[in-house]
This record gives sequence, C-alpha cells and structure tokens, in this order.
Amino acid sequence: MNTLPPEPEPVSTAPPSAFQRVISAYERLAETDRAGDWETLRSEEDVLVEAKAIDERVRAGEDLPLAGQLLATGAGTAIAGLPDGPGLAEVSAVAVQRLTQAGAVVLGRAGKASVPAVVGAKAADLGLDTETPGWHTTFALRATSGLIPDTPVVHARELTLARRALAAATEADAWPRTYRLGAGDHPRVAVPNSAALARLPIGVRRSFDAVVAAFSASGMRIQPLGGPFDVLLAPSALDLAEPGSPSVSVPLGEVGGEPFSITLSTAAFEEQLAFDLAALLTAAPAGEPYPATSVEFVVFGEQVRGRPLSAWLAELGARYAGDVLTASHYRMVLLAGPEAGVVPGAQALSGERWAISPDGFERLRAGLVAPLRVTTVRLENGVSLPAVTCDPMAESTELTSYRDWRAYLRFLSTAGSKSAA
Repeated sequence: MNTLPPEPEPVSTAPPSAFQRVISAYERLAETDRAGDWETLRSEEDVLVEAKAIDERVRAGEDLPLAGQLLATGAGTAIAGLPDGPGLAEVSAVAVQRLTQAGAVVLGRAGKASVPAVVGAKAADLGLDTETPGWHTTFALRATSGLIPDTPVVHARELTLARRALAAATEADAWPRTYRLGAGDHPRVAVPNSAALARLPIGVRRSFDAVVAAFSASGMRIQPLGGPFDVLLAPSALDLAEPGSPSVSVPLGEVGGEPFSITLSTAAFEEQLAFDLAALLTAAPAGEPYPATSVEFVVFGEQVRGRPLSAWLAELGARYAGDVLTASHYRMVLLAGPEAGVVPGAQALSGERWAISPDGFERLRAGLVAPLRVTTVRLENGVSLPAVTCDPMAESTELTSYRDWRAYLRFLSTAGSKSAA
C-alpha cells in the first residue's frame, strides 16, 4: 500500500520581467571575465529604467513580441546616448529602434566580430550586426538587402526568437508585392560539389553529409549546385551564396572541437523557404510567415495538399499554414471536374489555410474557373478569411455529410474497390 502523500500540483511561474532579466544579466557580467567581448556597455541604471518601462507597457496590455529580450549590437551601430564619432549619438540605428519598440532592451555594443560571442555566452538574447562569420554558435538570419537598414543580420540562440526579431526589425512597406513563401512539398535543394567540399576537414564533410541525408529523407530534391534551385545548402565555412543573399545559418554543435553550422541561402525576398528548412532541421515551431504583407486564404477542394491543384499553389509561391474548421455556416457540393464547391449552409467544413504574396493572391483569384470564386468564410474561432468557394447557383450534387473533400474521395476509393470485387 502506498502511504506516500500525493505529488503536489506543479506551480506555474510567470516568466521573469524585463527588470529581473536586466539585473540577472549584469550579475552574470560581473561574475565572468568577458569584458573584451564588449566595445561599450550601457550603465545598469539606464538599462533598468528602460526595462521598467517595458514591464509597464506589458502590464498595460501592449503586445510586445520581444518583451525583455536583451540586445547587443555590432561595433559602430548607433545607440542613443553612447559615444558615436566626436560626440554622443542622439538617436539609435533604425533596426535598434524597431527592436526596442517591440520590447527589446539594449545592453550595449559588442566588440568587433563578437556579437555571436556575447549571444552564445548568454550575455545577451539577441544580436544585430552587419555580417555573419564563416562559423556559427548562434542562429544567424540575414535579411534581403533593403529590408533592414544598416544591420541586416540578427543573431539568437533560438530560431523562433531570431525569426521574431527579424520580423520586428523589418519595415512592412519594404516588401514587394510578389515573392515566394513556399516551394511545394519537395523543394529543390542545391549542395556544393565534391571538389568544394574536399577543402573541408573529413569530420565536417561527414556531418554535412548527414544533414543532406536528413533533408533527402524528408522529401527534398537534392541536386548539385549549378542549375535552378529553391534553397542552397552548404557548410557555413564555405561562402558559396551570392553576395548579400538572404540566409539562415544553423548551429549544429561541434566537430573536431570547432563549431559546425550549415547555411541555407535563397533568392531575394524568399527567406521563408530557408526558415522552413531550418525549422525542419531543428524541430523548431514553423511560426508565422516572415513577410508582414502576406495574404491568408482557405481552400477546400482540389487545391488541398496531395491533390492536383496544390501544385498550382506551389507555383504561385503559396505556403501551407495549417488545417482549419469553418463555423457552422456552410455546405459542400460536388462540381464537375470533379471538384468541391462551398456554398452557404448550416454545417462546419474542413479546409486548409495558406499564405501567399499579394500579387500571388490576385493571380490565384484570376486563375479560378467558374463556378469557383473567392469569397469570405468564417472559421470556428471567429476569424474571417478569403476562401475558394463557388457560385451557389451552380449545378451540383450535395456532399455536406462528408464535410471534408478528402473524406469524400476516400469514400469513392472504397466504393470503387467494393464494386470491382
């Protein structure tokens, strides 16, 4: 008989406030001998004042995606109140302003080429810099030229945090109307040839081969560098991408006592393709698309993944963003094709949510064949999104009892098998 008292229920604790995080950071700085990592540290009193203001904004209900995250910048980055040329900087660099508006707290400027060092040593949560080194102990995200003025590289120990910071530092109006958020279920991944890899230590080559094998097993189409590709995958020690290309560098531990990392590079404004592969490699949450200008929409029929028209969505650069369930306001009908049509009714239907560029969405709308069209549907959570539906007056057959296009297709397959028997 068990006479021990029951285990107490776990007590949830609130995350540390920005004020507490700053105090802890300066205590760690006092305990460690890493003064050489910094060019200029701000006074603890000044940083605590800003941290307290962040906490007050959070208590007031403001949504701050970087609340309390401690930020280090590269040497030469303007920070208000710190030496800048002959005097003190009056305003911070644009990227610094954007991150602090999102809740980050600036500790100071790291020494030359040591932003990854202070982030990797946990002296700061985030770093801003102008370049990425040829090796990485942190996630290093480089934005397309022009999206983030002056300091286009974000460093962080976690991919999810780095993505949030990159999004916060990017001006939404800087995005063009057309870009790709996805490359389908089997993107083309280019890799260096054996001659390029031969310059690297054998341990690095073996580790890189393991990464390539993992991507291949996940359905990526691995191909030698030289032809068209969606993402370029290379060891970070090899600088093979076009100058200024957007990229995501992923730290993967050590090989032979040295940091080992890989870098995923893409064409301009296609960072999301690299983000998704990095998330796959590290099992990090996929997160929301990087561009703030993307359009979300819902599909129900032959555009869902695995069906013929999903390839069309891939050509348009759309990205799958999850399954959804509508409010109980619709019904599903069978159109010629065969294709699913969605019209007003009294049932909930299953569908998929996708994201796409503004121009891609207009191409989608223009490419639909009647009676399909784009209208607005309400989801079970109350959110309304544009969706591929159909003209209620179209000639059709009732399918509402299935509530899901794939369920109807499975029924057809089963019925066909029974008939053949």
